[in-house]
Amino acid sequence: MKSKAKGIMISKSNCKVLILGSNGQLGFDLMRIFNGCAIGLNHKDIEVTDLYQVRKIIKSYKPKIVINTVAIVKSEECEINPIPCFNVNTIGAFNVAKAASEIGAIVVFISTDYVFDGSKKLFKEDDLVNPINVYGVTKSRGEELTAAVNSAYYIIRSSWFFGSNLPHKGLDFPRKILELARSQTEIRVVNDQLGCPTYTKDLAKKIKELLENKAPFGIYHITNRGVVSWYDFAKEI
Repeated sequence: MKSKAKGIMISKSNCKVLILGSNGQLGFDLMRIFNGCAIGLNHKDIEVTDLYQVRKIIKSYKPKIVINTVAIVKSEECEINPIPCFNVNTIGAFNVAKAASEIGAIVVFISTDYVFDGSKKLFKEDDLVNPINVYGVTKSRGEELTAAVNSAYYIIRSSWFFGSNLPHKGLDFPRKILELARSQTEIRVVNDQLGCPTYTKDLAKKIKELLENKAPFGIYHITNRGVVSWYDFAKEI
């Protein structure tokens, strides 16, 4: 579902963008793409699971746009420790979207292809979600709560991030494969999982374009072009 956006031109003179998770791989590129227009906050600056703190901090900055990239993304970690994953990916999404709404700010929530069950090769924005793991469930619920408490929302679903900045969660897939290649003569990679590897700088550019072009509020799938398996991706690397 999309509704008409009020939209704004992104410039240093008329806009303040607050980027949560600015030390992450996507957050790093968003800070570069928005340049002097953006203010970046990391985990040490804001705890998204604390509604009182989130409200206080967002109100103090008075941004026009809040981009929430904060997430626990390791699916294995979410299966083992679902409560922290739920608190960050779902409750955190609610807190950020609500605080942004209370000051009239647009919220951008970064979601994932894991909200789907993988039953087909390509999914559209209006396809029904059907997550099959904890990570997917927490992001799907984060989407629902974001839309429920802030009508000025963009939910961006993407997949398989890689970028120039080293992610704080550890090595991304290309770096991991290169590391293994230095020490092993054979690397085993699954070939039954498909996705769209997405360069975070490209995604950051498209998010900025979405805002500048006054796109209707709603859900958007944004990835780099092409569908591959982890095996194909590893071979290319």
